[in-house]
Amino acid sequence: MANGLTRREFLVTGSAGLALGLAGSALRVESQEAGERLRCGFIGVGGRGTGLLKAVLDLNKADVVAICDTDPGNLDRGCNMVQEAQGKRPEAFGAGPYEYRKLLKSDQLDCVVMATPCYWHGRMYVDALEAEKPFYGEKPLAITAKEIKLIQAARKAHPNVVVVIGFQWGASQARADIVRRVKEGEIGDLLEGRFFRWNGWASLGRWFNDRALSGDWMLEQAVHEFNLMWWTIGEHPVSAYTLGRTNVVEPQNTQRNVTDYYATLLEYPKGLVVHYSHGWISPPGFSGMNTQFIGTKGGVDVLGPFIQLQGQSERRNGEGPGGDTAENLANFLDAVKAKKPEAAYVGLENGVAASYIGLMIRKSLYEKRRVTVEEMVEDNTPLPPVPKA
Repeated sequence: MANGLTRREFLVTGSAGLALGLAGSALRVESQEAGERLRCGFIGVGGRGTGLLKAVLDLNKADVVAICDTDPGNLDRGCNMVQEAQGKRPEAFGAGPYEYRKLLKSDQLDCVVMATPCYWHGRMYVDALEAEKPFYGEKPLAITAKEIKLIQAARKAHPNVVVVIGFQWGASQARADIVRRVKEGEIGDLLEGRFFRWNGWASLGRWFNDRALSGDWMLEQAVHEFNLMWWTIGEHPVSAYTLGRTNVVEPQNTQRNVTDYYATLLEYPKGLVVHYSHGWISPPGFSGMNTQFIGTKGGVDVLGPFIQLQGQSERRNGEGPGGDTAENLANFLDAVKAKKPEAAYVGLENGVAASYIGLMIRKSLYEKRRVTVEEMVEDNTPLPPVPKA
């Protein structure tokens, strides 16, 4: 396999990182308040990036000293937010699409937070690893198998870089407690997964409408649920069989090629089957989510988070504080301060494993057949169309 990775290394990276996937309950770092403050940079301060910037400023665990965005309005708004909150305007980068590389190479930065469109993720995350710059990167990790190979090769060469992926559900300690108890056998052997995300009838427009830029919805959005599956099961699916439809939400929009609805059946080792449906075709009152597993002794709602045992009336709730975006960012900053990549609640390995599932589902849907994990590894979908440097 290219990039210095064998096929086994490509597949095993997620499995080897299982301990990291459990870091929310097993490898906490104490809040790092003593000593010099971290210097943090931001790459991308649009909608999601602005929310992350506000969260970091509110946490008051780091000084935001640099911001990069190619949109002048976004860049100015972000710099104004920092100046108002911290009394000093950050250095601004935005002259071109690869200006972010100057930020990554700066020795005046301890870490970066990245929230850019999906088609930039793989390229930027490789660049951050090669610059040995700790980063918090929004999901998905990547939208092609080729990018994952590049990221894993960079990770192999730079194993000590702290990486946290924006799966904010993984920052809940109550949820980590529930996942740990499932792994310890509280609901018995897993038999079935019952997952769905039914969004309202909508189109997000812009680059979200182009599967070459967004990766389609199973990469852009559903990886949140796929991370919950990986976190709980700790194994990759053996195969995926998927059916779905396009051209329902905006049938006259010839520029829109993302999937409006799909349903998939994931086959896991030891007989476990997970079914998942996802789409944008729900009228009012028909939307919602489900993130449940059924075992031989009971069931678990991972998002709940709670366990319900067979023959008992009361739920067993997860113990510990909840957590979302702010807690995920705090974990990132604490891990950077402690120089402990293994302390990430949701690290690079989670991003790899969640993307595996999305890539299998997408390949199955587009090719209208059952697809195995081995076929996903060898998929030749071209790298996303980013501008030339």
